[in-house]
Amino acid sequence: MNSPSFQVVVTGGGTIASLDDVRRIGNVSTGRFSAAITEACLARGARVRHVHAPSSALPFERSARFDLETTEPIAEHARLDRLREDWRAVRDRLELLPLRRGDVADYESTLREAMSRSPVDIAFLAMAVADFEPVDRLSGKLETPSETISIPFRAAPKVIRSVRDWSSDVFLVGFKLLSGVSETQLIRAAEEACVVNRADVTLANDLRLLQAGRHTVHLVRPGGPTETFLGPELAERIVERVFELARRRIAAREVSS
Repeated sequence: MNSPSFQVVVTGGGTIASLDDVRRIGNVSTGRFSAAITEACLARGARVRHVHAPSSALPFERSARFDLETTEPIAEHARLDRLREDWRAVRDRLELLPLRRGDVADYESTLREAMSRSPVDIAFLAMAVADFEPVDRLSGKLETPSETISIPFRAAPKVIRSVRDWSSDVFLVGFKLLSGVSETQLIRAAEEACVVNRADVTLANDLRLLQAGRHTVHLVRPGGPTETFLGPELAERIVERVFELARRRIAAREVSS
């Protein structure tokens, strides 16, 4: 079922924390999964504002690369033609919003603008936001020490916790990534994230399973059973489920009003 009236915000990639003019600390997020989520939303008729880190994978562009050593050119031409047609069919409903600097403050201001410009029905906040940032960003280039160096850090703002203030009715989907924990621990962390972030759903996954090629996502929501997704077309099936939950909430709100 298409949802042409859905206005969706998706965020993806990872923020950075600058140490000086040259060096920065980042994370392992590539933005590929968020790009797949945006593609799945577009395929269901939604309009999407895609907020992304400067170096993250982008919807459709992520699939435009191929292996020069092993790829058969004629087959690739056909595939790229299909990809271009898919992009042309939805490009008027896709707005790319890149971060300029890529840090947490940049993410917060860009996301707030995307959420506040016009009503948003669903927000998938898959951006891997830095938890810590340097107390002071140094000007110039920090001299390389002979042995060790100590740089003080402080906790970065939790941007997702402000989203409900910007858009009170949005169906908010947060993400929780841990590494090397039990399934029970992961789901419990997602449940806690739903509460503190005021999220309708938290999608939880384990980095080690992802790196092992067994990407598994748990959909956790307050008052509902945990649903687990894995295997092919992961983003498509998750988006379909989230759209269904969002439609139910909108219908319930209309009945109560």
